[in-house]
Order: sequence, then C-alpha cells, then structure tokens
Amino acid sequence: MKKQNVDLHLLELRYAHIRVKNEARVRRLADSISRHGQLEAMLTVSGQDGRLILVDGYQRHAALRYLGQDAGLVAVVDEPESQALYQLLIHRGERQWEAIEEAGLIQELHRRFGCSLSEFGRRTGRDKSYVKRRMELLESLPEEVLSRVIAGIISTWAASRVLVPLARANAADATRLAAHLEREPMSTRELQLFYDHYQKANRQVRERMLNSPALFVKSSQALAGSKDESPEERWLHDAKVVCAILDRLRDKADTVFYPNQEQKLRRQLLVRAAKARRLTVELQQKIKERLEYDRPHQRASDPGNGKTGHKKADDRQTAEGLPQHGGQGA
Repeated sequence: MKKQNVDLHLLELRYAHIRVKNEARVRRLADSISRHGQLEAMLTVSGQDGRLILVDGYQRHAALRYLGQDAGLVAVVDEPESQALYQLLIHRGERQWEAIEEAGLIQELHRRFGCSLSEFGRRTGRDKSYVKRRMELLESLPEEVLSRVIAGIISTWAASRVLVPLARANAADATRLAAHLEREPMSTRELQLFYDHYQKANRQVRERMLNSPALFVKSSQALAGSKDESPEERWLHDAKVVCAILDRLRDKADTVFYPNQEQKLRRQLLVRAAKARRLTVELQQKIKERLEYDRPHQRASDPGNGKTGHKKADDRQTAEGLPQHGGQGA
C-alpha cells in the first residue's frame, strides 16, 4: 500500500450513492484538518484510465472539499476492488457504518461482482439472517424514502424500525411519513409512538394521522400525561393545538374557497366555519363571565376596609378599566 497526494477531481466517487451524509461530522473533520492537517489517508484502488476509485474516506473527501482544498492524501491498495470492499466491511473503515451503508455494499458485491449472499456471509463472518436483514432494509424502501436516508435527513433507525415494515404493508404511507419527517423531524420515541398507534388504527384514523404526524404525537403525549397536569396546563396545551389548527385553516382558505365552487361542498365548508366561529365566540363569552367574579365586592362596612370613603372611590376607579357585563365583546 502506498500513500500519495492526489487531486480530488481524479478520484472516482463510485460509492457515494450508498454513503449516508452527515454534515455535522463533515464540519468536525474539516475543523480537525484545518488545525492539524489530514492525519488519515483515504482508501482507494486503481481504476481505469489512471483514475482512483474511492473506497473509504467519503467524509474526509467532503471535509476537504468544504475547506476548498484541491488535493488530499490517499492510500492506494494493491488488490482487486471487490477484495477491498470485503476488507472494508470486515474492518469497518473510518467509522461505525450505518446498516443501510452495509446493505449498499452487499448489493454492490452481489450485482457487480457476482458474489452470492451465502459467500458474502462466509467471507465476512456474518450469518445468512444478518445478510438477509440488510438486503431487506435496502430493497423494501421506496426510492423517495431511501434517498432521504442516504442524504442524512432520516435516520437509519427510523428506516429500519418504522419505514421498512411500514413500506412492506403500504409503500405510499411510508413515503408520506418520510416526507413529513423531512419537514418536521421526530425523536425515536415519538416515531415509535406514532407507529404503535398506526398499527392499531383503522384506515380512516391512519389517514388523519398521516395528515399531521407531529400534531398526532403531541396530542397523544398530552393525553397520556394529562393525569399529571393541572387543568390550567391542559387548557394551555389545548389552546396551542387549536391555534395551530386555526392557523392552518386560515392559510388554506384561499385554496379551499374559490369562484363557481360546487354549492353542496361550499355549504359544508361554511357550516364548519360557522361552528368554529360560534365556539370561539362562546369561549370568549365564558371567559368574560368568569372574569366578572374578579370585580371587587367588598362593602364599605366590611371589616378591614380602613377609610370607607377612600375605599369606595378605589372600588370605582378599579371597576372603570374592566369590561361591563353585557357590553361589546372583543
């Protein structure tokens, strides 16, 4: 094995499509390289036309590009490409590999080099069930979901524990959930909670869950923890949820209401809108009624009033700033 500095544009990034992106790690590597230089060489094998195939070191390559460098230190392995891939899987290279990355290399060895899955297991010390699980992880995911995993947008944990089994049952639902995770990421606990409920739900409930997974999880968590919450805490949470829904309804109003709309559909929409408005008005009225109880009721003759004349004046001044019961609402 020989080491040398090579122009980065001469490296063939043949396996970039199966390496999961990790921007945070790339930035850390870039910071280390800028301070200490490149301490570890990228692993390559010789390809056609004098080009070198990058086998391992994709994040170091990205870090060098991030720093604007044109060249990097590489180690050229004097062995066939397939053997280099086997060695990489055995020794794991620069870091702990994601399961989906291992699956990608297994697929490359199987398709490009004719390696059987049993042969792969024998040469790497893995049993058949291990190889089978890796291949299922890669082959069960829709392309749209797989691309998000490789891009580092969705974790391999989410892919293997939730999206793969979901895709086997309903690929369209898996794709929809993946799109939501890109916009509104969930923790592993939240995603597991969502999937547990999804498995037990009927088609109608699943549709509502997929329309807003994050909102469903928050509502479920609030319901589960409501026994430990005070009424005020539950009210604040519910109000936050209602405000979020009203924001969404307002934003979609331009799309939902339009000229020459079918009359039956418009009536249904207007009935719902009127009910929402009525409930909002009733809520405001209820709050106003409850606030009436905060008005001072002490009489001048009540004990502890001190100077009764001044107390009456104070009462009048305090009441002047409060809304009168039965007056105009806000």
